[in-house]
Amino acid sequence: MNDQNAVELTVSLRAMINQKRRQGQTSEPLLLARLGAQFCRQNKKLKQYDEVSRIIFDRYLEFIPDDQQVRQASAKLFVLSDRRQKKLPWRFSRMLIIGLIFAAGTVAGVFHHYTFNYDVATSKAVDPLPEKQSASVGTVIKLSKKSPDKLMKAKQLKPEKPPIIKALYIDKRPITIRAVGDIVLGNSYHSPRLPGKDEIVRITALQKNFAEADIILGNLEGVLLDQGMSRKDISLPGIFSFRMPESYASVLKNIGFDVLSLANNHALDFGEKGLESTVENLSQQGIKPIGVPDAQVAFVRVKNTTVAFLAYSYIPGLNNMGNRKQISNDIKSALRQANLVMISVHAGKEGINAVGMPSGDEYYKGEYRGNIVRFSEYVIDNGASAVFGHGPHVVRPYKIYKGKPIFFSLGNFIGYKTLSTRGNKAFSVIAEVSFSADGKLIGAGVIPLKLNKIGIPAVDYSYANLANLEKLLNKKLKKARH
Repeated sequence: MNDQNAVELTVSLRAMINQKRRQGQTSEPLLLARLGAQFCRQNKKLKQYDEVSRIIFDRYLEFIPDDQQVRQASAKLFVLSDRRQKKLPWRFSRMLIIGLIFAAGTVAGVFHHYTFNYDVATSKAVDPLPEKQSASVGTVIKLSKKSPDKLMKAKQLKPEKPPIIKALYIDKRPITIRAVGDIVLGNSYHSPRLPGKDEIVRITALQKNFAEADIILGNLEGVLLDQGMSRKDISLPGIFSFRMPESYASVLKNIGFDVLSLANNHALDFGEKGLESTVENLSQQGIKPIGVPDAQVAFVRVKNTTVAFLAYSYIPGLNNMGNRKQISNDIKSALRQANLVMISVHAGKEGINAVGMPSGDEYYKGEYRGNIVRFSEYVIDNGASAVFGHGPHVVRPYKIYKGKPIFFSLGNFIGYKTLSTRGNKAFSVIAEVSFSADGKLIGAGVIPLKLNKIGIPAVDYSYANLANLEKLLNKKLKKARH
């Protein structure tokens, strides 16, 4: 049995993975997918669809026992499996169904009765949660079983205290940030390779992968400029210049980007004119550029929390990752205005030889590309909350350092007919981190991607893609839950 047929057998498992993805979860779908792929690979003779899913759910609960969603699904499959084995007579089954309907109606009536309190003054039933104070999903509502007389006595004995009004509302909901790797929406320079209308629609449809996040970060490789000559000699082997139409700023906005780093080796392909045009066009769309002289830092306000973004690279003239004193001052300055500081860094060697955990100083074609490990640990030591690496064009491992996540390279996100998708360059990820307002890491993980031949990505939980990403990450994906 091949891997595709094995995955098709686990219908309920696939439904659960898709449901968790729609809910914005990252590590949980990955763990389910890995357990499913591993089980199907080890068990060639599969009996029942639901039986396979139930076994995988039970294994999953050994890792995450508090996941009530999966626990309920497993229990439901167990009941279905038990019914198949017992083969209840038709009449008895019909009586059982009628009994369940009657019980459900009774429970609904009791629930309706106890979810309404009484207004003592009018003796009328009132909704305990008025429209302006509706409970959010997951809120626990305590039901009152007291009669109106008992409620009256309780109010007479213990009069309600006036509510305490706080001067500043503190939103305790987590801040979720998703980050992607290198972005090139095509190239209009020299030999144009730009996406058509249908392909633009496919690219903007990627926004569905960011619906559950509060802030989206990426690394824009190239400039937004309608005309201009490159300052590079692209006739030389391995030399590229990326120029995209200025109107593509709206495409980036429609995808969902809030912040884009320009601190990379293509920001100055067309000199100062290209950089200025890029900053201006992104700003007009409400996207905040970072990492360049006119846009060194960005602040994003969400859920009553301010998040700062800084970007660095090894490129002279941009925010330099080697200037430790300046970096320390940048972070301290940002923390005066923000609760969290996110760092984007463009560094490290490129290509297939760049896979695996980085170490020490790195070079590519004789050019010094920085020491991303030393840089990342330094910025976290100085108050940063997370680091997102770009530039190597392949996925590299990530780690948790002093309670903060470091993603050494997120690979390519979009490289329409520009960035290579050969070999390991076709595999990519969306990184996700969640923090509390006080800066505590709640979770970190990745969503697996795979780019097609023309460089447009799609979420891919297939066994083959997970296996390739596991090799690139150099660690088991089930450890994405922290």
